[in-house]
Amino acid sequence: MTKSEQRLFHGFDWLLFAALLLLSGAGIVAIWSTTGSVGLDTYFGRQVIYLVSALVLFFIVTCFDYRRFSDFIVILYLASIAGLGLVLLLGVSIHGNKSWINLGILSVQPSELVKIVVIVALARYYAGREGDYLEFRELLTGGLIVLVPAALVKLQGDLGTAITFVPIYAALSAIAGIRRKHLVVLILAAAVAAPLTWFVLKDYQRDRIETVFNPSSDPQRFGYQTIQSQIAVGSGGLLGKGFGRGSQGHLGFLPARFTDFVFAVLAEEKGFVGSIAVLGLFLLVTFRLFRTASEARDKIGALIVTGVLALLLFHLSINVGMVVGLLPIVGIPLPFVSAGGSSLISFFIGMGLCMGVRMRRYVN
Repeated sequence: MTKSEQRLFHGFDWLLFAALLLLSGAGIVAIWSTTGSVGLDTYFGRQVIYLVSALVLFFIVTCFDYRRFSDFIVILYLASIAGLGLVLLLGVSIHGNKSWINLGILSVQPSELVKIVVIVALARYYAGREGDYLEFRELLTGGLIVLVPAALVKLQGDLGTAITFVPIYAALSAIAGIRRKHLVVLILAAAVAAPLTWFVLKDYQRDRIETVFNPSSDPQRFGYQTIQSQIAVGSGGLLGKGFGRGSQGHLGFLPARFTDFVFAVLAEEKGFVGSIAVLGLFLLVTFRLFRTASEARDKIGALIVTGVLALLLFHLSINVGMVVGLLPIVGIPLPFVSAGGSSLISFFIGMGLCMGVRMRRYVN
């Protein structure tokens, strides 16, 4: 092993990797407890296969210099846009969202993978700009890089996933350098646009927002998921009911218990202690990524890690917020924990890029 390879190996963040494995393991255990099945054709079996695939891609990504991905980002970005367009033409609708491509043995949600491409594309663009602050036209160009795929995802009917592109733009623009006057303009524009979005929302989306303030007003329809989730979280107590003993999750009262509401299952079975442990793992991941961004050897590396971190924290905040009834249900999964291959693979690829930034922080 050469000195360069030894330096890369010693730069691997084993603490971060262990936290990711523990989070993924917690999700698999929650899926197992609510299904009781362990076959390869079950939710449990498929999630294990997804995790193995995600880990393989994680290590493949870490083997390549992250700057190589940015060298081909134009091709990857255009291919991603084409892929999202293909979904609109040939996609499969699941739960009212035409966001999936059926590949026969499995279905893929391209929008999850496109998020990572957008992070690298925006990081590459901002890193190539001169000066300490972005000009307004550069902010607009960066906005278009994010807006185009987000708009295509919105056309698929998946408003929740489309919203997740917003923190990518906000975080990377802030780190790249945004002038105060430009920030004020963007905040005012968002403040004006926010009330107008109410009129373009579909009826069920408005009902979900209204249900946040009073779930009991419609307990059998839009308030049902929120009420059942709150019951699951509250009934867990300090130490939880134990593996497979949660009434809301194990007996099927809680909808989407494998995906959007998997944190409610964990809270019911593992209690307050288990919930804090899971959130603590996310906090550990946050600290490690923050350190990686601060120690990155170049601007593009720092921006890539910042984008992945912003996406992770946004997913975490929205998912936990809707589980406890503070935010409307928008179908955003809990990273590494919720069932689903596209989300799991996407986040592990993002973490692979971040690990690559850390491993090469001292490499010339």
